[in-house]
Amino acid sequence: MERIQSAINKARANRQGGGAPPPQAAAPRALQAGGGSADIIAGAWQDIAMFKPSVRALKDNRVFTLKAGGDAAPFDMMRTRVFQQMRSNNWRRLAVVSPGKACGKTTLSANLAFSLARQPDLNLALIELDMRRPSLARTLGLQAGNEQFSRALEDRDPAFQHMLRYGHNLAFAFNRSPAPSMEELLQSSHATEVFSDLERVLDLSLMIFDMPPMLSSGEMMGFADQVDCVLLVAAAELTTLEEIDLCERNLSEVTNLLGVVLNKCRYADLAGGYG
Repeated sequence: MERIQSAINKARANRQGGGAPPPQAAAPRALQAGGGSADIIAGAWQDIAMFKPSVRALKDNRVFTLKAGGDAAPFDMMRTRVFQQMRSNNWRRLAVVSPGKACGKTTLSANLAFSLARQPDLNLALIELDMRRPSLARTLGLQAGNEQFSRALEDRDPAFQHMLRYGHNLAFAFNRSPAPSMEELLQSSHATEVFSDLERVLDLSLMIFDMPPMLSSGEMMGFADQVDCVLLVAAAELTTLEEIDLCERNLSEVTNLLGVVLNKCRYADLAGGYG
């Protein structure tokens, strides 16, 4: 953890025009573009606690992309399309949102993250910003813990204290309990700096944000200027066409809509018979 904070403090001093940073400063500041060396980046990853997910728990929660295979194929296809489009536009921040609850956006986000992480040259972070009803830890099958990423956004703790990593290139930031005042928190200048720090210190190729449902809160619209593009997740037989259309129109006014994913469709053969 000291290596991460040292890198952040050094970058803060550089950005502010030199001088020694405060020795006990906990509030991270954005790093300069192209900041850390390979050793600093590797050390920062090593300082994030590692976890080994339960394959059975992931499958029970419909997360199939830890390894390639038939169940992972539809998500791997989506991964390829998402990453190609983002790379061609030099986009690095993706929000995943749904019109309402129970559309499966957190499950889809986890599948997309694990699928992307199988490409060893990518560094990735999945950040849970649905803090009204956080479910990422449960989706990953994690037991009780103290991670509460909202504390980092509130400038109470360093962000990496509330993160875990899988392997050498996939980091998760999540919350164990709901947090209040999310709309104001996500629009704060400190939250902006926290995300910039993570992007620079961990040399992230891609950040995925699991957002709250769009039609039940204002967080997504308020956070839209922090992301490059959005993936909208709808649930078959639950989400209406009117809700999809409303979300598409609102998102298109403030950011790039990458696409709409129809989830929980009982009859579609998304793998096309392959896998």
